[in-house]
Parts: sequence; structure tokens; C-alpha cells
Amino acid sequence: MGKQQRHNSWCSFLELGDKMSSLYLAWNTLRKNDTKRIKFTTGSLFQIAVAGYVVCLPAQFDFGGAFRFAPSDMFLLIGLSAAGMQLKIDRRMFSSWHWGMLLIFLFASFVAMWQNGFISKYALLQKDFGFVLLLLTYIMLTQAVDSWDRLYRLLRIFLLSVLWMNATALFAFFSGVRVPFMVQDGRLSGMLIDPNAYGGLLVTAFAVHIMTSGGSRRLLSGWMSQLATLTLSGGIVITFSRSSWIGLFLILMTLSIVKPARLIKVGLGFAAAFTVLLIYKGPAYLDILSSMASRPSQIQSRLDILTKAFEWIAQSPLFGIGLGTYNLNLGIIIHNTPMWFITEFGLLGFLVYGGFMVWFFFIGIRSYQAAMPVHRPVILAFLLSHAAMIGLSMGIEALFQRYWWFMMALNAACIRLTALPGSDVTQAQAISTHEGREDLHAR
Repeated sequence: MGKQQRHNSWCSFLELGDKMSSLYLAWNTLRKNDTKRIKFTTGSLFQIAVAGYVVCLPAQFDFGGAFRFAPSDMFLLIGLSAAGMQLKIDRRMFSSWHWGMLLIFLFASFVAMWQNGFISKYALLQKDFGFVLLLLTYIMLTQAVDSWDRLYRLLRIFLLSVLWMNATALFAFFSGVRVPFMVQDGRLSGMLIDPNAYGGLLVTAFAVHIMTSGGSRRLLSGWMSQLATLTLSGGIVITFSRSSWIGLFLILMTLSIVKPARLIKVGLGFAAAFTVLLIYKGPAYLDILSSMASRPSQIQSRLDILTKAFEWIAQSPLFGIGLGTYNLNLGIIIHNTPMWFITEFGLLGFLVYGGFMVWFFFIGIRSYQAAMPVHRPVILAFLLSHAAMIGLSMGIEALFQRYWWFMMALNAACIRLTALPGSDVTQAQAISTHEGREDLHAR
């Protein structure tokens, strides 16, 4: 009887153990599924935040000149929160020049405190904190672009957002209806407040559109592509931004070498835009165009700014006068990015800035050489937009333009995409199949 009881107790114990094991396995399965669901939800929120950031790139709000708010920064914070500890730096896309830029901002801030006894709120918030936000933006965007499809999707979102903003600005210009921020002193400014910054945005979008319009991976096609060429051309002209025209000139020069046939489309777009402008405004508007394009008083003021900058460069050529010191003393900015770096960061800071700019050409050329032919037009668009923005930087402090960092991030992301095993082959096969179906359908 005692043996029977012991046997029954042992069987009950084993049965209880089996039930506990089953419960543990069920709980573990549910836990893994919940973890996957949480990761999926977090990843989706991250990608939505990135898309929202790109949509809002052409917009910011000015509050009386004292403060500007960019809605894209709100999506940046959402994206960073969603990524959390999973946000990582890829060394292929984040070089020592990036760290060098961060260090020279810190160093220039210490120089300003040494020279002035303090650092201005403008330098601390607009420059130091602003640059940190741009670096975080760059890291977020490079991590988000994990496939060619996602890269093209983000570019399409960017292009459509710019086109919508430009259509609104052109409507305000031609109709005379007052739309906030869109037109300043007869010049298109969009919601970037500054016509020069807005001109740079349009030139950047123009480079992306023109370089991808004739390839297999078109961002826009048909009448939408033609409308984009016309409206972007018109917008660039009506910004009357000489700085953005310098960037446009660099694009056209490169285009004449690598894609000379594409210049016909560009020329027709600008000719049509100019014709529409003269028909609507009348021949007398030619005098206004000449006056707006020349603006001799502004040229003289820029020369005065540069003359003062050269005086301070002579006083402290190696380490500069400190971040924000020029604005602190004269109440204006230098309106020239290379000169700003030489003046406030010194020759040391300028060398780091120059290396940072050149690195993106280097990484873009490497990506171009490694990529399949189907992806080379978009990489060339990144290189052209980078060159255009350097041209723009001769007339404004362009480093803090968010859309430039968007282009730099996508440019750098291409080096990872070209290294993905089988990614280019798969994309090429898919495009070849798609084109074959289109040809068969046409027949």
C-alpha cells in the first residue's frame, strides 16, 4: 500500500511538472511574439517619423524673427524616441570628419567664452545645439535607409513635398493672394523664410528630378515629370537667388558632360517658365527682373561684411574669433559658409569643414562605381546636389539647411546599399522584368 501511494505521488509530481513545462513554453512563446510585435510597432513608428520628417523639410515657422520652429524637428524627436537604444552609428557612413566637425564646434565655443567671457544664446542654441540635432538627423536617416526601395520612396516623398510647396508659392506670386511666408519683397521664399535657402531647396529637388527622370527608376513620370520641370525651373528663377543660381550652374555644367541630351529638357523647362512669367507680368517686367537679379546695394553690403571678416581673420587666423562672435559684435551673420568657418573657427576649423565636404564626394564616387547602372543616376543626383549646395554656401550659411543633410545622409547610405549581398542583382532583375512586361504590353 505504501509503495502504491509513493507511485501515485510520483506520477502526480511528474504530471505537475509536465503542466508547468507546458505553461512555461506557452508563456515563452507569447513573450517572444509580444517582443516581435513591440519591435514591429517601434520600427513602424520609426519609419513613419522618418517619412514625416521628410514631408516637413520644406517648412518652418518664423515667430517675429526671434524664433523659428521646424515641424521636421518634432518628427526627429519621435524617430529618436522610437529607435531608442537601437539607434547605432555605422562607421561606413559616419567618418572621423563627422566627429571632427563636432569637436571644432565645441572648440569654437570655448574660444568664444575665452574671448568674450561668455557664449551667446544665439551661438549655443542656434549653432551648437542645432548642429547636434543635425548629426542626430543624419544618424537617423542613414539607419532608416536600409534598402534601395526605401531610398527611392523617401526621395519621392521629398520631391512631391517640394513640388506642393512650390505650387503654393507660385500661386501666391501670380495670383497676388497673400499666403503667409510664400513671397518676400517680390521673391519666392516658400516656408523657409529666406529666398536663398528656398532657392537651394528647389535646386536640390531639381537635381534629383532631372537625373532620375530618364532612368529606369523614375521618381515621377508622364505629365507629372513635365510639370515638375516647368514649376521647379520657374521657382528657381523667381527666387532671384544668385547663390542658388551658382548651384544650378554647377548642375548644368556637369549635366552637359555626363547627360548632354538631358539639357534639352532643362532648356525647354526654363524657356517655358520664363515665357509664362513675361506673358503674365508683361515686357516691362524685364526691368524688374534685371533690378532684382543685380541688387547692387546688397552686393555692397556683402562686400562690407567680408571686409570686416578678413580683418578678424588677420587677428586670429589659426583658431578664429569664436563661435557667434561676429553676430554678437555686429548683429549680422557672414552669409558665406567658408568665410564663416575661417573667421569663427579659424584655419583649423576650415580644414575640418573642407574635409567633411570632400568626404561626401569620395563616398558618393565609391558608391557610384560599386552600384549597378540602374542606381547610378540617383547617386549622381546626390553628388550634383552636394556640389550645388556648396555653391549655395557661397551666399548663405548653408550648413544648417536640413535638406542638405537629408541629401548627405542618403548619399552616404548608398555605400551600405551597394554592399548588401544580392541586393543590386535582385533590383536589376525586378526592373528588367518590369520593363519586359511594359514592352510586351505595348506590343
